[in-house]
Amino acid sequence: MKKFIGSALSLAVIFLCACTGAGTPENPSAAPAAYSKIINTAKFVHEYELEAPPVTLPPGVKAVIVPHGGESIGMAAEIIAGLAALGPKTVILIAPNHTKAGPKIAATYAAFSAYHGLVLPHEEKIRTLEGRGLAGVEDALFEEEHSVGILMPLLARYLPGAKAVPLLFQKGVPFNTAKRAVDTACDLSDPDTVIVASIDFSHGLPSREERLRRASMLECILAYDAAGVLNLDATYVDAPVVLGALLQLMKDNGCAVELIAQANSTELLGREVPAATGYMTFVFYGGG
Repeated sequence: MKKFIGSALSLAVIFLCACTGAGTPENPSAAPAAYSKIINTAKFVHEYELEAPPVTLPPGVKAVIVPHGGESIGMAAEIIAGLAALGPKTVILIAPNHTKAGPKIAATYAAFSAYHGLVLPHEEKIRTLEGRGLAGVEDALFEEEHSVGILMPLLARYLPGAKAVPLLFQKGVPFNTAKRAVDTACDLSDPDTVIVASIDFSHGLPSREERLRRASMLECILAYDAAGVLNLDATYVDAPVVLGALLQLMKDNGCAVELIAQANSTELLGREVPAATGYMTFVFYGGG
């Protein structure tokens, strides 16, 4: 009789476990989201466009410049893929605000969803920027801003687990404020932190003229000429204050710079376009 009761109890436990899922690992994807706001960035880029052979980057990378134009996704992908070997834990993503809306420098506590998971915010750094009056929080700006949206799937793909500090800069933000915000967000002495600057170059020009403007911009960057880029218009660069703040910060910290790749819309698409956009990728490394 005791043997029968023990067998019956064992069967009952097995039945209950099968019905309730007890004893089996919980499906992480079924767990409720930890963030009240999640911005879907899959609409900015197709999943197949995320695959790219990584560029070998030098040790001690402090920052990279990557483009955010649709046809330039491969150029951005190879740089972000290259960062994977370095394993940064924090990405300071600085980018232009293509609207005139919102704060001069905008941040968000939202998480960003993509094909390969979530990119979570570095809440402590964002809170510091907000508390010091260096950034205002406005989620809505990030929902349609391609300068951030096109890169988030790459971060999710190649840097899983890294937390992001996404910052949008209006063109009119004072240079000193922009530099102070980037400097506050990024501890360059931390080897686990990297700045990703989302910048496109000359806009709206025939390919031949675009190449001339791009050559001029290349000289400015290699010379760390922060002041020289601040008053340039979109025929040279779409984010002068972002580029200027980055150049000054890299110069102040004694970083070396290397051009990785350059192209324009005509070259990438394989056909002439009347209004080409210029793209360049750079890496900044070393320094103190």
